[in-house]
Amino acid sequence: MKLNLFSSSQQFKSLFSAGESVKKRSGSKRTNGVEARTSKSFDPDTLNPPSDNENSQPINRTNLPTTQEEPTNNTGAKAENSSGALNSEKNIPENKQSGESSDTCVPEDSVINRSVEDSDNNKPVDSVEGIQSTPDSSTNEENREENLKSESTEQGPLEEEDLDKEIHKEAEEYQKEAVSEVLKEKQAEAQNSEEPVSKEEETEEPISQEESPQEITEETQKESLDNTTEEHSEETPKESLEEPQSGGPKESQEETLEEEENREEENRDSLSNTVEATPVQSTDTTQQFEGLDKDQEEPSSRTGELIQETTTSVDSEPEENMADTVSGVVCNESDLKDGDMKEFDLGEGKVLVVREGTEFYALGTKCSHYGAPLVNGSHCNGRVRCPWHGACFSVKTGDIEDFPGLDSIPKFKVNVTGGKVKVTAKKTALADPKVQRTLCKATKAGDKKVLIIGGGPSSVKCAETLRQEGFTGEITIATQENNLPYDRPKLSKAMDITADKIALRNAEFYSKADINILTQKQATSVDVSNKKVTFQDGSSESYTSLVLGTGGRPRVLPIPGKDLQNVYQLRTPEDANKIAEHAAGKNVVIIGSSFIGMEVAAYLIETARSVSVLVRGKVPFQNIFGLKIGTMLKKMHEDNGVKFYFERGIKEFVGSDGKVTEAVLSDDTRLPADVCVMGVGVVPATDFIKGSGIEMTDRGFVPVNKMMQTNQTDVYATGDIVEFPLFSVEDKNVNIQHWQMAHAHGKTAALGILGRDEPIRSVPFFWTVQYKKSIRYTGYGPGYDDIVVHGDLDAPKFIAYYTKGDEVVAAASLNFDPFVARLADMMLAGEKVLKSEVQSDADGWMSRFEKLTVKA
Repeated sequence: MKLNLFSSSQQFKSLFSAGESVKKRSGSKRTNGVEARTSKSFDPDTLNPPSDNENSQPINRTNLPTTQEEPTNNTGAKAENSSGALNSEKNIPENKQSGESSDTCVPEDSVINRSVEDSDNNKPVDSVEGIQSTPDSSTNEENREENLKSESTEQGPLEEEDLDKEIHKEAEEYQKEAVSEVLKEKQAEAQNSEEPVSKEEETEEPISQEESPQEITEETQKESLDNTTEEHSEETPKESLEEPQSGGPKESQEETLEEEENREEENRDSLSNTVEATPVQSTDTTQQFEGLDKDQEEPSSRTGELIQETTTSVDSEPEENMADTVSGVVCNESDLKDGDMKEFDLGEGKVLVVREGTEFYALGTKCSHYGAPLVNGSHCNGRVRCPWHGACFSVKTGDIEDFPGLDSIPKFKVNVTGGKVKVTAKKTALADPKVQRTLCKATKAGDKKVLIIGGGPSSVKCAETLRQEGFTGEITIATQENNLPYDRPKLSKAMDITADKIALRNAEFYSKADINILTQKQATSVDVSNKKVTFQDGSSESYTSLVLGTGGRPRVLPIPGKDLQNVYQLRTPEDANKIAEHAAGKNVVIIGSSFIGMEVAAYLIETARSVSVLVRGKVPFQNIFGLKIGTMLKKMHEDNGVKFYFERGIKEFVGSDGKVTEAVLSDDTRLPADVCVMGVGVVPATDFIKGSGIEMTDRGFVPVNKMMQTNQTDVYATGDIVEFPLFSVEDKNVNIQHWQMAHAHGKTAALGILGRDEPIRSVPFFWTVQYKKSIRYTGYGPGYDDIVVHGDLDAPKFIAYYTKGDEVVAAASLNFDPFVARLADMMLAGEKVLKSEVQSDADGWMSRFEKLTVKA
């Protein structure tokens, strides 16, 4: 029989539990100072891993990077001196943001969402190695403090020496007190016992008259550590809602737990003759091991049953699962100036540390959308912006505040003491860049019902926001498609992908959140008086609040032969799959040089016999990007085998046996055509609301106010079908068909339904990917009259500023991060960039931007 001498001393257990956890995380002796480095994650738009010589310096206030973001084998040319702009070009015609953009057919996005693992296989150690001392001899016991001091001096900051002494001293005091208490108890038992203790029992008992206090201490410490280790091994992280393509982090988490269990078994065996006391990287043990849940974010309204905890929150009691907690000093306070953000190693992961004034914040390093390294993005006014697609995250909470994407990023505990910045995180959070906010469920007694028509990103974001903010009424999303809402921009970039692989959320998520999904439900009419929507199958749904988010439908040209087999419009995963399948080894003709059309051309050229593209202008994307960049993109396609027919349209399709065989152009040129794709834009899918009293424009768009409300009470509209007030153009009503903007619409509409007055305020941001190269674009460019280009279009590596009068109204870049992301932040802050600031130098406005990031 064994006595647990310290079972009543939770503080001692916590102390040794902490030491045990730190010991497990220690792999070798090393210093605790960690060197910052830029993430080597790469843009999944490119599907190319980063090259060894990739320029990936972290962003700072004095060195403005122009990093190459999509390293490929054929982009070796270096950018020329950007001190002077390339020839400016004039563009007189009025442009349309929604015209022939990627968003007009299918919003731009990057290629298949793949898990991107860091190419750096060096796994840093987050804590010092455990130090063993054997209590078998009084000499070792007397020299223990000296050993700890020398070891700590070799391995870590000087602050740990005092901490080691403090821990050791405290442990010895507890040992002595415990031994004294046990001896008193044994004496009392011996006096009061009716049956004398036999010699055999004395032998079995760990305490006898012959045993020394030192032996008692050894056995007691072993048992205490055993109990603590058992508590850790029995715990598993809370189950989170799975998201499509999120297997990587989960597998990593399971492997980590298995490794921890194996280590725990080994530790139990090794503790038979030794007791280990490991110094902890902290100057305040109370702050490290207590109260880690103080900063946990919760919805502002907690009505309704909570169904899901934040999946990777670090803010939980450390004693519950110390095996999953890692803590360490990542940098000195002086390593970051006000406004800086840098990446540092922590354990086997990394953290992004941001400084605002005297405050330090630690976040996950990757964007939750496609995994972009946030250190290469922009930091301004309490937010970090993704360099690839413009999503924004709060530095204080990690919450996503602008889009695209649905999830937040992890936020970690930071403690700054003695000039050292210490971060505490959960290992699972370091491995998974996504955090799902807490959602509530519907209540049976609820009398509110939100009906959302359409299965796009605005619909999903609206529904999620309602649940995140405590709405407990009924939520229904009705879509005319067969699939759950999915990541539509990927259809033109990965045409063989299936809907389940790109679902925004899986069926389990909607079920647990009490969000009803109705598929194959095409709305045919809206009755605003009786608050009811009727569908094509004759069914109907009532509502208390209605959200219209039906998006666009492909424009069909009224030409002969449009109904022949193998003449396609791209709208659904099934469309993409059929086009990709039938195009293999065949002649493909694409009508239109929209982003959809050109992304399809870039995809099909690898498998088709030939790809021909009909362009109404002189170069593709002339109205949006201008002549020079359009010429660069034209050459890129031609170098890959695409054939262009400029300033021509389609006259008719000719077929045989019901299948298309030829495309006849407007100048009577005849092209062999086994597959034809019409990429000539979209029109708003709003026919079903005609006659309902909901206001529409002549082009079929729905005007809304800043809260996405229509002219009808309790009716909202979002996404590609709306014209809404854009703050950056003095609240002029505009139509912007961007994937990013649709998310923002959905969130604003949800807040409006909840009675929250938070008007739409988002800077337009889109991207296109062609031949593994991604162009980012921000601002509102229609009506620009000049373009100022810096960089090398042949490399290609450039930044193009679109100006209207004296003001920069938009910018596009390739391999020139973080210029576009920073310009978006400037615009969001209401700061104008002048043409004179970009004429001579690409970064002529950066000094003003940097002032926005400084808080002190």
